[in-house]
Amino acid sequence: MPRIKYNMYNFPRRYQSLNGQGILDISWAELVWAAISVGKGELFHILRYGRFSMFEIAYRLAILYANLCENEQEYIRRSLAYDGLDPSEKGAISYFLGLTFAKVFGERLLNVPWLMHLDVYRDILGVSLINQSRPDLVGRNVDGEWVVMESKGRTNGFDSGALEQAKRQAEQVIEISGEAPVLRIGLEIHFSDGTLHIVAVDPEFDDSSEQRIELPLTKEQFFKGYYRPFKTWIKDAPDATHFEWRGTNYKMVTIKSVDVSIALVEDVLENDKLFFLGEPSKEGQIFAAPDGLLVQIGSAWSRDNMKKEPQERQ
Repeated sequence: MPRIKYNMYNFPRRYQSLNGQGILDISWAELVWAAISVGKGELFHILRYGRFSMFEIAYRLAILYANLCENEQEYIRRSLAYDGLDPSEKGAISYFLGLTFAKVFGERLLNVPWLMHLDVYRDILGVSLINQSRPDLVGRNVDGEWVVMESKGRTNGFDSGALEQAKRQAEQVIEISGEAPVLRIGLEIHFSDGTLHIVAVDPEFDDSSEQRIELPLTKEQFFKGYYRPFKTWIKDAPDATHFEWRGTNYKMVTIKSVDVSIALVEDVLENDKLFFLGEPSKEGQIFAAPDGLLVQIGSAWSRDNMKKEPQERQ
C-alpha cells in the first residue's frame, strides 16, 4: 500500500491535532479516484460529451501509471520515465500531481471529499477568475463548509518560495456566496530523496490584503459541476453495468485500456441526489469514496506491479 510523508502547520485550533509530521497510507485505487475527480476546466468541458470522457480519464490515469512507483518501503517515488522528461514536461506532470495529491490530502485529513478546480466554473464566475493570484481549488467539507486550496507541484526538493506563493493565493478568497471559507490552504508536493512529500499550511487570514476575492458560487452550482461529467458519461454508456458494494447500488463502466472501472451511486445518477457515503470504504482493489464514486483497479495496479518501472510491469 503506497505511503506519503506529510507536514502540516499553522492549522487553527479545530485542526490543531493534525499539525506536525505524519504518514498517509493510501491505495492506488484512492489515487485513481483523486486524479479523475479533482477536475480541471479543459477536462470537464470535454467530459460533457459522453464517450470522450473515457479518453481524458484514460489519459490522466496513464500519467499516474507512467510517472509514479513505490519503493521497497512502499513510499511513492518518481519513475525513471518521469526523470527522463524535459523540464517543461516535468512541470506539467508535477502540476497535475499537485492537484491529485491535494485531493487525497483534503479527503483523508480534513474531511473534504469534494474538491474541484475553479476553472470548471469559469462560465459562472466570469471576471472573478481573471485575478492571477486566486487559488486553483475550492471544496466543501462534510459539515457543508467551504475550503479553498492552492497546490504547487515540484519535481525536486521543497521550494519555500512556491509554498509562500500558494499561501498568498489561498488567502485571497474572503467569501464564497457570502460564507467565509473555514480553511485557506497553501500546499506543495515535492520529491525529496526521490519520494513524494506533502507540505500544507493554513496561513492566518490577513483581512487587510488589497486583493480580496468574493466568489459567487453556490453550493448547488458546485455540486452540479462536480457530478455532471460522470453522470453524462456513465448514464449514456452502452456497456454500463449494475454493481453492488456493501449494500449500495452503483452503475459501473470499465476502461480496459487502463485496467480501471469507475462507478457512481445510482441515486446520484438517476435522481440528482447529493450523496455522502461516510467513511471511505477500502478493500483490496476497490475504493468507495465518500462522494459516491467508486473505483475498482485491476492487476495492472497491483502492489508488486507498481514497485516496478512502468516498462517492466505486466
